[in-house]
Amino acid sequence: MKTLLVTSRVTFVPENYDALVAGLAACPQIGGLLVLENRTRKLFVKALGLAVAGAPRIGLQLLRNWFGPSARRRADTFAAAGKPVSMLPTVNSPDAVRLVRDHGFDLVLNARTRFIYKADILAAPRLGCINIHHGLLPEQRGTMCDLWALFEGRPAGFSIHVMISQVDAGPILVREQVSDGADRDYLAYLLKASRRELEVVTSHLRDIEETGRTRGSANSASLGRAMYQGPTFAQIRSMRRRGIRL
Repeated sequence: MKTLLVTSRVTFVPENYDALVAGLAACPQIGGLLVLENRTRKLFVKALGLAVAGAPRIGLQLLRNWFGPSARRRADTFAAAGKPVSMLPTVNSPDAVRLVRDHGFDLVLNARTRFIYKADILAAPRLGCINIHHGLLPEQRGTMCDLWALFEGRPAGFSIHVMISQVDAGPILVREQVSDGADRDYLAYLLKASRRELEVVTSHLRDIEETGRTRGSANSASLGRAMYQGPTFAQIRSMRRRGIRL
Protein backbone atom coordinates (compact mmCIF):
# COMPACT_ATOMS: atom_id res chain seq x y z
CA MET A 1 0.00 0.00 0.00
CA LYS A 2 1.26 3.47 -0.92
CA THR A 3 -0.02 6.50 1.03
CA LEU A 4 0.36 10.19 0.25
CA LEU A 5 0.73 12.31 3.39
CA VAL A 6 -0.79 15.79 2.97
CA THR A 7 -0.01 18.57 5.44
CA SER A 8 0.35 22.35 5.67
CA ARG A 9 3.59 24.28 5.31
CA VAL A 10 2.91 26.13 8.57
CA THR A 11 1.02 24.99 11.67
CA PHE A 12 0.82 26.32 15.22
CA VAL A 13 2.04 22.99 16.67
CA PRO A 14 5.46 23.11 18.37
CA GLU A 15 8.18 21.81 16.01
CA ASN A 16 5.69 22.60 13.21
CA TYR A 17 4.09 19.14 13.52
CA ASP A 18 7.34 17.49 12.44
CA ALA A 19 7.04 14.94 15.24
CA LEU A 20 4.43 13.38 12.98
CA VAL A 21 5.39 14.56 9.48
CA ALA A 22 9.11 13.82 9.59
CA GLY A 23 8.49 10.75 11.71
CA LEU A 24 6.22 9.23 9.06
CA ALA A 25 9.01 9.36 6.47
CA ALA A 26 10.22 6.07 7.97
CA CYS A 27 6.77 4.43 7.76
CA PRO A 28 6.79 1.85 4.94
CA GLN A 29 3.16 2.60 4.05
CA ILE A 30 3.95 6.29 3.40
CA GLY A 31 5.10 6.80 -0.19
CA GLY A 32 5.35 10.59 -0.46
CA LEU A 33 4.60 13.98 1.03
CA LEU A 34 2.45 16.80 -0.33
CA VAL A 35 2.94 20.13 1.46
CA LEU A 36 0.25 22.76 0.96
CA GLU A 37 1.66 26.28 0.85
CA ASN A 38 -0.51 28.17 3.32
CA ARG A 39 1.79 31.11 4.07
CA THR A 40 -0.62 33.88 3.18
CA ARG A 41 -0.91 37.47 4.31
CA LYS A 42 -4.11 36.54 6.13
CA LEU A 43 -2.33 33.87 8.19
CA PHE A 44 0.54 36.23 8.98
CA VAL A 45 -1.87 38.90 10.23
CA LYS A 46 -3.69 36.26 12.27
CA ALA A 47 -0.42 35.22 13.93
CA LEU A 48 0.35 38.81 14.86
CA GLY A 49 -3.19 39.28 16.14
CA LEU A 50 -2.96 36.21 18.35
CA ALA A 51 0.40 37.36 19.68
CA VAL A 52 -1.02 40.66 20.93
CA ALA A 53 -4.60 39.74 21.78
CA GLY A 54 -4.46 36.99 24.36
CA ALA A 55 -2.70 33.97 22.84
CA PRO A 56 0.92 35.16 22.57
CA ARG A 57 2.51 31.71 22.67
CA ILE A 58 0.34 30.40 19.82
CA GLY A 59 0.93 33.52 17.72
CA LEU A 60 4.68 33.42 18.25
CA GLN A 61 4.73 29.67 17.55
CA LEU A 62 3.04 30.30 14.20
CA LEU A 63 5.65 32.92 13.33
CA ARG A 64 8.50 30.68 14.49
CA ASN A 65 7.23 27.84 12.32
CA TRP A 66 6.74 30.27 9.41
CA PHE A 67 10.41 31.30 9.37
CA GLY A 68 11.94 28.13 10.79
CA PRO A 69 13.80 25.25 9.10
CA SER A 70 10.87 22.81 9.04
CA ALA A 71 10.44 22.82 5.24
CA ARG A 72 14.06 21.84 4.67
CA ARG A 73 13.95 19.28 7.47
CA ARG A 74 10.88 17.59 6.00
CA ALA A 75 12.33 17.54 2.49
CA ASP A 76 15.64 16.13 3.69
CA THR A 77 13.96 13.44 5.79
CA PHE A 78 11.77 12.24 2.93
CA ALA A 79 14.65 12.47 0.43
CA ALA A 80 16.79 10.29 2.70
CA ALA A 81 13.95 7.75 2.69
CA GLY A 82 13.74 7.90 -1.12
CA LYS A 83 10.26 9.41 -1.07
CA PRO A 84 9.16 12.43 -3.14
CA VAL A 85 8.04 15.77 -1.74
CA SER A 86 5.66 18.02 -3.68
CA MET A 87 4.24 21.47 -2.92
CA LEU A 88 0.92 22.86 -4.14
CA PRO A 89 -1.37 25.69 -3.05
CA THR A 90 -4.42 23.44 -2.66
CA VAL A 91 -5.31 19.77 -2.48
CA ASN A 92 -8.34 20.38 -4.71
CA SER A 93 -6.37 21.21 -7.85
CA PRO A 94 -6.07 19.02 -10.98
CA ASP A 95 -2.33 18.84 -10.17
CA ALA A 96 -3.09 17.13 -6.85
CA VAL A 97 -5.38 14.61 -8.52
CA ARG A 98 -2.71 13.88 -11.14
CA LEU A 99 -0.10 13.47 -8.41
CA VAL A 100 -2.21 10.80 -6.71
CA ARG A 101 -3.00 8.94 -9.93
CA ASP A 102 0.36 9.24 -11.69
CA HIS A 103 2.27 7.98 -8.63
CA GLY A 104 -0.22 5.23 -7.88
CA PHE A 105 -1.12 6.33 -4.37
CA ASP A 106 -3.69 3.99 -2.84
CA LEU A 107 -4.59 6.24 0.10
CA VAL A 108 -4.38 9.92 1.05
CA LEU A 109 -3.79 10.89 4.69
CA ASN A 110 -4.70 14.47 5.63
CA ALA A 111 -2.77 15.89 8.59
CA ARG A 112 -3.52 19.44 9.79
CA THR A 113 -4.81 21.20 6.73
CA ARG A 114 -7.93 23.36 6.72
CA PHE A 115 -9.04 22.25 3.25
CA ILE A 116 -12.41 20.62 2.66
CA TYR A 117 -11.64 17.87 0.15
CA LYS A 118 -13.82 17.96 -2.96
CA ALA A 119 -15.16 15.05 -5.00
CA ASP A 120 -12.24 14.70 -7.45
CA ILE A 121 -9.51 14.28 -4.84
CA LEU A 122 -11.73 12.12 -2.63
CA ALA A 123 -12.20 9.72 -5.54
CA ALA A 124 -8.59 9.73 -6.76
CA PRO A 125 -6.95 7.12 -4.46
CA ARG A 126 -8.11 3.51 -4.56
CA LEU A 127 -8.74 3.35 -0.80
CA GLY A 128 -10.00 6.91 -0.48
CA CYS A 129 -8.87 9.69 1.86
CA ILE A 130 -8.60 9.64 5.65
CA ASN A 131 -8.13 12.52 8.08
CA ILE A 132 -6.54 13.03 11.48
CA HIS A 133 -9.19 15.07 13.23
CA HIS A 134 -8.12 16.87 16.40
CA GLY A 135 -11.13 15.99 18.47
CA LEU A 136 -12.93 12.91 19.73
CA LEU A 137 -15.63 12.06 17.21
CA PRO A 138 -18.56 11.98 17.02
CA GLU A 139 -19.00 14.51 19.83
CA GLN A 140 -16.31 16.98 18.81
CA ARG A 141 -16.59 18.28 15.25
CA GLY A 142 -15.09 21.38 13.69
CA THR A 143 -11.99 23.43 14.47
CA MET A 144 -9.69 23.31 17.53
CA CYS A 145 -11.92 20.76 19.21
CA ASP A 146 -9.10 19.67 21.52
CA LEU A 147 -8.69 23.23 22.85
CA TRP A 148 -12.42 23.51 23.52
CA ALA A 149 -12.40 20.15 25.30
CA LEU A 150 -9.56 21.22 27.60
CA PHE A 151 -11.30 24.52 28.30
CA GLU A 152 -14.44 22.61 29.29
CA GLY A 153 -12.45 20.10 31.37
CA ARG A 154 -13.43 17.17 29.15
CA PRO A 155 -11.24 14.43 27.61
CA ALA A 156 -9.28 15.57 24.56
CA GLY A 157 -7.59 13.63 21.80
CA PHE A 158 -7.82 12.86 18.11
CA SER A 159 -9.74 10.64 15.72
CA ILE A 160 -8.87 9.13 12.36
CA HIS A 161 -11.86 8.97 10.04
CA VAL A 162 -12.74 8.36 6.43
CA MET A 163 -13.26 11.62 4.54
CA ILE A 164 -16.57 12.17 2.77
CA SER A 165 -18.22 15.27 1.37
CA GLN A 166 -19.61 16.24 4.79
CA VAL A 167 -17.02 17.64 7.20
CA ASP A 168 -15.92 15.31 10.05
CA ALA A 169 -18.76 12.92 9.25
CA GLY A 170 -17.11 9.86 7.68
CA PRO A 171 -16.77 6.48 9.44
CA ILE A 172 -14.50 6.55 12.50
CA LEU A 173 -11.41 4.34 12.21
CA VAL A 174 -9.60 5.33 15.42
CA ARG A 175 -10.53 7.36 18.50
CA GLU A 176 -7.56 8.12 20.75
CA GLN A 177 -7.75 9.99 24.05
CA VAL A 178 -4.62 12.00 24.88
CA SER A 179 -5.77 13.99 27.91
CA ASP A 180 -8.36 13.47 30.63
CA GLY A 181 -9.11 17.18 30.41
CA ALA A 182 -6.68 18.31 33.10
CA ASP A 183 -4.01 19.67 30.73
CA ARG A 184 -3.74 23.46 30.98
CA ASP A 185 -0.77 24.16 28.65
CA TYR A 186 -2.22 23.92 25.14
CA LEU A 187 1.10 23.95 23.27
CA ALA A 188 2.51 21.21 25.50
CA TYR A 189 -0.66 19.21 24.88
CA LEU A 190 -0.30 19.65 21.09
CA LEU A 191 3.27 18.37 21.13
CA LYS A 192 2.27 15.39 23.27
CA ALA A 193 -0.63 14.64 20.94
CA SER A 194 1.48 14.87 17.77
CA ARG A 195 3.95 12.34 19.15
CA ARG A 196 1.12 10.00 20.07
CA GLU A 197 -0.33 10.43 16.58
CA LEU A 198 2.89 9.04 15.08
CA GLU A 199 2.45 5.78 16.98
CA VAL A 200 -1.27 5.44 16.25
CA VAL A 201 -1.09 6.43 12.57
CA THR A 202 1.81 4.06 11.92
CA SER A 203 -0.08 1.19 13.53
CA HIS A 204 -3.33 1.92 11.71
CA LEU A 205 -1.72 2.27 8.29
CA ARG A 206 -0.29 -1.19 8.83
CA ASP A 207 -3.78 -2.46 9.66
CA ILE A 208 -5.24 -0.89 6.50
CA GLU A 209 -2.54 -2.53 4.40
CA GLU A 210 -3.26 -5.92 5.95
CA THR A 211 -7.03 -5.72 5.57
CA GLY A 212 -7.12 -3.80 2.29
CA ARG A 213 -9.96 -1.58 3.45
CA THR A 214 -10.85 1.54 5.42
CA ARG A 215 -13.98 0.52 7.27
CA GLY A 216 -14.91 2.13 10.53
CA SER A 217 -17.72 2.64 13.00
CA ALA A 218 -20.72 4.80 12.26
CA ASN A 219 -20.29 8.54 12.71
CA SER A 220 -23.87 9.52 11.88
CA ALA A 221 -24.54 10.90 15.36
CA SER A 222 -22.10 13.73 14.63
CA LEU A 223 -24.27 15.13 11.83
CA GLY A 224 -26.75 16.58 14.26
CA ARG A 225 -24.17 18.24 16.48
CA ALA A 226 -22.96 21.83 16.33
CA MET A 227 -19.45 22.36 15.00
CA TYR A 228 -16.78 24.08 17.04
CA GLN A 229 -14.97 27.06 15.56
CA GLY A 230 -11.72 28.79 16.44
CA PRO A 231 -12.21 30.95 19.54
CA THR A 232 -12.77 34.67 19.29
CA PHE A 233 -10.50 37.05 21.17
CA ALA A 234 -13.15 37.36 23.90
CA GLN A 235 -13.31 33.55 24.20
CA ILE A 236 -9.50 33.39 24.32
CA ARG A 237 -9.51 35.77 27.27
CA SER A 238 -12.10 33.59 28.98
CA MET A 239 -9.93 30.53 28.40
CA ARG A 240 -6.93 32.28 29.94
CA ARG A 241 -8.97 33.25 33.00
CA ARG A 242 -9.78 29.54 33.39
CA GLY A 243 -6.04 28.74 33.46
CA ILE A 244 -5.47 27.62 29.85
CA ARG A 245 -1.98 28.66 28.74
CA LEU A 246 -2.09 29.98 25.19
